[in-house]
Amino acid sequence: MKNPKKILFIYFASLVLVAVINFLGNYEYYMSGGDWHFSLFFSLGFTTFCWIIFGVLAELVFKRINWSDRPTFRILTGALMYAACGAVIMLIAQGAVSYLTHHTPPTQDLIINCMFSSMISMIIGLIVTAQQSLMHLKKTTEENEQMKQEMVQSQYETLKSQVNPHFLFNSLNTLTVMIPQQPEVAVTFVEQLSKVFRYSLQHSSQNTIEVETELKVVRSYLFLNEQRYEGKLLTVIELDEQAMQQKIITQSLLMLVENAIKHNELSTDKPLTLRIYNEGAYIVVANTLQRKSLIERSTNIGLDNIKKRYALATTIPVMVDEQGNNFTVKIPLLP
Repeated sequence: MKNPKKILFIYFASLVLVAVINFLGNYEYYMSGGDWHFSLFFSLGFTTFCWIIFGVLAELVFKRINWSDRPTFRILTGALMYAACGAVIMLIAQGAVSYLTHHTPPTQDLIINCMFSSMISMIIGLIVTAQQSLMHLKKTTEENEQMKQEMVQSQYETLKSQVNPHFLFNSLNTLTVMIPQQPEVAVTFVEQLSKVFRYSLQHSSQNTIEVETELKVVRSYLFLNEQRYEGKLLTVIELDEQAMQQKIITQSLLMLVENAIKHNELSTDKPLTLRIYNEGAYIVVANTLQRKSLIERSTNIGLDNIKKRYALATTIPVMVDEQGNNFTVKIPLLP
């Protein structure tokens, strides 16, 4: 709850509510000449103290709760926790008053006061937890919408890059040379090319995908380029079974491989070495850095796109490292 006006409005509204409940609950006592000053100001002071304590709890604990997972259960649990906390605070406050005034209140009054404080605390708790839940729901909705927009843009750019005349010309040119010399390999080449074209359409609605599934199209893409560059591209893939079953942002691994080949020189004397492996909670794409002097027309697919999409899915950052002749990108594995 970051709006100060909302905080003050709800705070003063809770004070009015507590004052009304206090008056209704102690009406006969006040009408018979009982001291309303201490009772009222004690209740209002207690409410203010609860707001301070619960505000801290909301920031430290409830802010980190995943409200999309069983929200009703979590709200009720939070309210009960606030009620229990309110009763404890009341016991401490009553103990402090008894110590200072040397007067121990009757057990019945102590129970009534604890019940009253628990009710006040639960009301405040429901306000705080409901607000946190609504804020999280709104944030999640906005992030999901942003993720969809990023995904659509990524799909469009990836598909565009795959069907642009330059990519298609190079693939067909390689195929033309291959057909009379290696007809069997040419058939495989066409099959792998179709997989690359089909990938974006098959998984257009998915934000995340299993590493194993994306790796299949990456292998197809690498096969096409290995045939085109003939010994100028060296690839090593070392992923264990556990990493293969986890997920990544759809097309992120394909984008990194595409960019490594696109932006670096490939020659017989200086072949481009590309490594894909898992390291802890990351998939790592590492390549030798030998940038082209003239880079092909950009398709606007890059690290910024990957970073934005990952930022919407996890708090674990995408890590980029450039040291000497090595360029490394680490993308987080998702559960």
